[in-house]
Parts: sequence; C-alpha cells; structure tokens
Amino acid sequence: MKKKLKSLVSLLKKKPLFFIIIGIIGLGIHPILYVKGYSLLSASTTVVMFYTYPIMMILLSSILFKDKLSFGSVISVLVGFIGVFILVTNGNLSGFTLNVGTILTLLAAFCWALFSIIIKYKKVDVDIGMFLFNLFGFLFLCGMIPFFGVTFSIGIKPLLGLIYLGVFPTAIALLIWNKSLHLVSTSTCSNIALLTPVLSIILIFVVLGDLLIFSQLIGMVIVLGSVMLNMNIKRTLTVFNRYYSKTRLFNLTNLSHK
Repeated sequence: MKKKLKSLVSLLKKKPLFFIIIGIIGLGIHPILYVKGYSLLSASTTVVMFYTYPIMMILLSSILFKDKLSFGSVISVLVGFIGVFILVTNGNLSGFTLNVGTILTLLAAFCWALFSIIIKYKKVDVDIGMFLFNLFGFLFLCGMIPFFGVTFSIGIKPLLGLIYLGVFPTAIALLIWNKSLHLVSTSTCSNIALLTPVLSIILIFVVLGDLLIFSQLIGMVIVLGSVMLNMNIKRTLTVFNRYYSKTRLFNLTNLSHK
C-alpha cells in the first residue's frame, strides 16, 4: 500500500542477517519463552517478571550504545516497576522463587528489551523493518511447530480472537512501538510501557466489571506518579539547559565587551 516493496528488497539484500537474527529474537524466541512462562507460573508472577524489560532496556542502551541516562530517569522507571508489582500482586511476595518458569520469563523480557533497543538505535524504516522482523519471526515459529505440536480444530470464536490479537495488539501495536522508540528517549519509552498493566486493570474493571481493590489503586497511583516524574524531569532539564545556555552566552558577551 505504501509502495515500499523495492526499498524492502534493497534493504533486505544489504542486511539479511540483521533482519533474520533480530526478527527471530524479538518475534520468534521471545513469544515462545513468554507463553512457556505463563504455562509454568501464575499470571501475576509472569506479568511482574516480564515487566522487568523496561529496566533491562535502560541497562542495554547504556551498555551497548553508550546512552547517557540521568539518575532521575532511572529512578522513575524503578518506582514505576514497584507500582506494577503492587498493582499485579497486591504486594504479595509469595510465588516469586527462582525456577524454570521465572528464568524463562526473564529471558523473554531480555529478548524483548534487546529487540526494542536494537530497532531504536539501528534506525530502519518502520514499515519495512516491522514487516521483515515479523516475517522471519513467523518463519522461525513455523519451523518450531514439529517440536510443540499443533492442532487445526479451531472454532470461529477462537479464530476471531486470534485474528484480533494478530492485527491490533501485535501488528499495529508493534508499528506504533517502533515509531515511538525513534521519537523519544529510552527512559521515556520504558517508563510509559509500565502503563500497560494499569490500562489492563482499568479495562478489566470497565469491561468485565471486576472490582478494584485498595492495593491496586495504590499501584496505579505509583505508576502514574513515576510517569509524571519522568516527564517533569525532562522538562526541568530542558528549562535548566536553556537557562544555562542563555546565562553562559550573556557572561561570554559581557566578557568580550570588557
């Protein structure tokens, strides 16, 4: 539709291994590990373990690409993670043991963090990049079918559910995620990503009618507060830098006159 087929072929010829390897890591290995984690752990434990990926993103951006991160931004992401923990688990530490399920889920988080950081810094056309990443992730998953088994006896409702999950939370969401990674800093993306569990709880309350408990409200407030803190840090630093630049220019001008 966007008439980028020629560009796609040209880019694939230049960097075939890049798209194959990154596509397999982010959209092949990552979902297998995540789903396997769900089968071995409770849903709350899996969600909390997986949402360590925003913290991993910050660490990876600093290690791999020498991204300069402010102390305040790191703190805001850590505070947001604490809020997610309280929101999802009601502050209950039981069930958090180091076992196969937690290891697989943490590996899934690492794969997703690595995938996100690489597509952020290796700036590739969003549409072309996500098409190729999904393509090679899909081919990898097809190759894994003999190891996991598959059944084709599926009803209309589950099929419609799979179509919805494939189009909206996967294809469209990935395009938007890729675009946002190119537009804002790693810490901002990481911090805002922590809003996902908050929005999930709100949708569960609105759509399914489940009641919110006090600890969930506390968790929401902490997560929202961490996002606001992150935004205010950016504004404060921007204002400070502008003020510092103007003051320095003013002092240099006075010095040159003297």
